[in-house]
Amino acid sequence: MEAKRLFLSLLAAAFLLALAVAGVAHYFLRPLRAEALAQEALGQAGLEVREVSHGLELIPKAPKALLAFYPGARVEPLAYAPLLAPVAKEGYLVVLLKVPSGIALLGKERALEVKRAHPQLPLVVGGHSLGGVAAAGLAAREKLPLILFASYPEGDLSGETFPTLALFGTEDGLLPPDKAREKARLLPKNARVVFVEGLNHAGFGAYGPQKGDRPARRPREALWREIQEEVLFFLEGLGLDAPPPPQAHR
Repeated sequence: MEAKRLFLSLLAAAFLLALAVAGVAHYFLRPLRAEALAQEALGQAGLEVREVSHGLELIPKAPKALLAFYPGARVEPLAYAPLLAPVAKEGYLVVLLKVPSGIALLGKERALEVKRAHPQLPLVVGGHSLGGVAAAGLAAREKLPLILFASYPEGDLSGETFPTLALFGTEDGLLPPDKAREKARLLPKNARVVFVEGLNHAGFGAYGPQKGDRPARRPREALWREIQEEVLFFLEGLGLDAPPPPQAHR
């Protein structure tokens, strides 16, 4: 009888432990869903939208380059549509990458899958927060142009020279300006570093408030326009252009 009681007690303890682990995992890994306006943004952009295995493709009529974008941790990729759809409309095929369990570091090679699907287009990689860490690692390895939103590389890339744009927010509660300035020293030489006035961490997407963040101090539509201008200025400065199709030579 004592052995039976001990067995039942151990079974109950194991069950409670499993529940606790599941609860913690749900709390820390629950997705940050895109707001309704993210879906609306796709309908208003005049783009072809295609859902594929590696992500959500925002396709302009005549794409001249490819931007593969890694989402922040647990953030639904669609949440970046209001910010990046206007960039796609200017001629850049934007892919909002799907990553395993919402963690970009588990899908570092995802941008290369996109490149294989569109081999004729020059590749640029970008990412928000933890997604930017994944993008920076790939950019360093493959020498690709890099766009970072509230992010920085894992290692010191100050000896590198590949084109880099790093945008930070003055109201970011997760990566405050003083820490961002310190981490910006890890960026490649001649990186363009911009602090967007009034922008917070979650303001790079449309997924609602984020724990530990500060409120934005400007309307997000105005913040998004400023970010879009910086991104387009950077992309246009790269001079990227897809080669003409074979029939264009005839």
